[in-house]
Amino acid sequence: MSKEQRNLRAGDSAEATGASKPRRDIANDAAAHALRLLEKVRSASEARLAKTESADQAQKPLAPHAVVIGGGIAGLVAARELRQTGHEVTVLEATANFGGCVRTTEVAGMEIDAGAESFALRGGIVSSYLDELDLGGQIARTSGERAWLIQGEEQEIHAHQMPATAMLGIPGNVRTDEVRGIIGRPATVRAAADLITPMNKKWATENLTIAEVVRSRMGQAVLDQLVAPVINGVYSTDPAKISIDAAAPGLRQAMQETGSLARAVTRLQASAPAGSRVAGLNGGMYTMVEALVSQLEQAGVALVRNSPVTSLRHDAQSPTPYAVTTLGHELLADRVVLATPAEPALDLLNPLLAPEERIAGESGANAIALAILVVDKPELDDAPRGSGVLVSRNAPLTAKALTHSTAKWPWLAAEAGPGTHVLRLSFGRIGEHEQLVESGDDSALIDQAIKDASKILGVQLHLDDVLGSTVSRFSDMVPLQGQAATARRAQLQRSLSGFEGLDVVGAWIAGTGLARVIAQARSAVAISAR
Repeated sequence: MSKEQRNLRAGDSAEATGASKPRRDIANDAAAHALRLLEKVRSASEARLAKTESADQAQKPLAPHAVVIGGGIAGLVAARELRQTGHEVTVLEATANFGGCVRTTEVAGMEIDAGAESFALRGGIVSSYLDELDLGGQIARTSGERAWLIQGEEQEIHAHQMPATAMLGIPGNVRTDEVRGIIGRPATVRAAADLITPMNKKWATENLTIAEVVRSRMGQAVLDQLVAPVINGVYSTDPAKISIDAAAPGLRQAMQETGSLARAVTRLQASAPAGSRVAGLNGGMYTMVEALVSQLEQAGVALVRNSPVTSLRHDAQSPTPYAVTTLGHELLADRVVLATPAEPALDLLNPLLAPEERIAGESGANAIALAILVVDKPELDDAPRGSGVLVSRNAPLTAKALTHSTAKWPWLAAEAGPGTHVLRLSFGRIGEHEQLVESGDDSALIDQAIKDASKILGVQLHLDDVLGSTVSRFSDMVPLQGQAATARRAQLQRSLSGFEGLDVVGAWIAGTGLARVIAQARSAVAISAR
């Protein structure tokens, strides 16, 4: 698609927007719609309570009412499970959109993933769920282009292809030119010691982080220059904070059986070669959200947007033990599922607990930003940095990763057309403050994204090359599960044991990734209607 065509489409979109209602009227309409839905749900729940209290024992039992607080992927999955087991279900979403971290945005006339863009194929959890949603035929494989790594200091930039044998940056073969080019010959010799050093038998059961394992087996250089950029770019956190079992299921066992970290990686890689580890959906991952919402609506689930929940009460003696308050309406429920991020979930849960049982939230900065650029730059047609780039911490760049989306996803490249490219740059790390991210200045972030993309790709980008741009922000991110998260999950399970019909789902308790989120949400609510 040419720049003129793209600008025409963008202009048409802007003209259509200009002809629509003022933003205040739209907001008022949304609030009024939410209130109308809530009034229907409230009336139905009160009628259900009245029937329960006066029901003859011979009458058919009424379907229990479940309220799901939060309409992200975890909440929608939980709602679908509950509806299939005979519950009447209401989903309360605080924002105007469902999907949570799976979101979409329109840039330069194209619908682009503005959150999660892929899922892990390992285990088949997400693929099987997509089959249930009749989306199995839309699963999209990547182009197979490899990722690159950016190193450097001061103003020097060095670009390297990631080793073909690497998993999470851990090389399966340390004696390749690719590995030597990144970490140097002395560090390669140190890494090769992994092949002859006996495996610590205690590692079969001890709590281990990625950092501990890599440093011990292959040395600091492999950790800092290969593994850390991958963990920082993919999970926005430090490898010292990530459990090896959560990041790489099966790696611990493979190490014990092969006696080497490199050989363990090679074994796991054999079952999932590069290009076959992740997949997406034609049209973008938000297609999954649209399918879930459509099925829930058809099943009679009440989906209420713009309805933040302000309180949750519990009365074990009541026929309907839970009361949920939103927009001044109190909804009665037999079951409640908390499917929000950690902070709002704990704000609702902790008042129900004794002071000594209350659960502490995450401390530190959790803000991440994603800058999306659509550029007219034929020089990028040859994908000079493959499917994307991970950035070493010492490199003179602000972005921690770049995804060349049109090089990664054939369906998106076909939609964009020759010369037009979609670039996604990630900024911010969990637990670290970054002024550019926390300032909320989208214009400054886009300017930095253009500068960083130019350096990363080795192709100079200018503002007039940009057909459209946007920023997607995430303010309550959580790292992949480590020891602290495991302890918090155990504490949560103990706290919930006294509340029948109250469940908590979502990434902050399940761990990062659609596979973990879907599996945990389904497991948490997997009971039959009473």
